[in-house]
Amino acid sequence: MPNRIERGDASAVDTGTSRTVERLRPTAPVGSTTAAPVARQADSVSITDTARRLAALQEVVAGMPEIDAGRVAALSQAIEQGQYAADPRKIADRLLQLERDLAAAGKHQ
Repeated sequence: MPNRIERGDASAVDTGTSRTVERLRPTAPVGSTTAAPVARQADSVSITDTARRLAALQEVVAGMPEIDAGRVAALSQAIEQGQYAADPRKIADRLLQLERDLAAAGKHQ
């Protein structure tokens, strides 16, 4: 049996059952003292300096080569067998170069 929708300004809506649902009445926005429509502000977006730097770093990382799974497996095996010798000077040089690259990427903004 189809429900019939009646248009009207009655204070209650008949649901076709023994229950009645009260119609919602427009109210003023929370905290408002008048019922006048509230003017909506335009949406705006602001990107922080940190977000800009992160975007630049993301571009730098995206330009780096992907992980070589074969090399990782070979290094893991060498470490497990005690055959891997780390060069602390080379590690320090690479870390310093990384810091320089990150600083340069942050200045390009």
